[in-house]
Amino acid sequence: MRSRYPGIALATILTLAAAAPAHADELQAQIVAGARATRADAYAFRRTLTIERTGAARKTIVESYDPRRPAGRQWLLASIDGRAPTAKEAADAAKAKRGSTPSYGELAKWIGAPATRSDAGAGYVAYRYASLPKGTIKLGSHDASADTRAEVLVNVQGKAPFVERIRFTSTKGFRMMLVAAVKAMTVTARYRAIADGQFVPEGSASELTGSMMGKDGHMRTTVAYSDMQKVR
Repeated sequence: MRSRYPGIALATILTLAAAAPAHADELQAQIVAGARATRADAYAFRRTLTIERTGAARKTIVESYDPRRPAGRQWLLASIDGRAPTAKEAADAAKAKRGSTPSYGELAKWIGAPATRSDAGAGYVAYRYASLPKGTIKLGSHDASADTRAEVLVNVQGKAPFVERIRFTSTKGFRMMLVAAVKAMTVTARYRAIADGQFVPEGSASELTGSMMGKDGHMRTTVAYSDMQKVR
């Protein structure tokens, strides 16, 4: 939402049983350490975004990211709806404001916050966050962190635990840019382990319902990451 080429990354809904009191525990500390050890500029990849919204045709955007390229050229627009971008579209994409590079390392900023923990079946642990630290969820200039809850599924089957799925859900509506109102928001993200033992984003899906200039609408964005190549 910070860019006309959005790429929200984050998780899946779980039904949680009675949980322990809120606390940051040893498993969370391991996850934070693993996330902090992940470099955002370690991989080149492709990102495919599909955007569907009320009153507009479905749009699919493919971008490539390579941290070895010069600053300002690390993100390149590869295609729009299966065709090569025009010179103007490529230039606009290059100028677009972007948030941080999608990375498992982003989780280190908030995953250690107080949460309730429960068993989620063999090989999994679940955490529920009633709200999130400031700056975790930002849509444009609006910080929705305090009014967003998170449900996190941790895979503990391998040598190192990692967050496999997350689901963020808004608990309160909010306004953006004076003319837009968001009534409900969910963001679901998935992460995976790759051959070198590191963890990377796999994909995400976001759903927003609300209104723009007084007209009700809905927007769904799905993101898929592919061609992950370690370059550093």
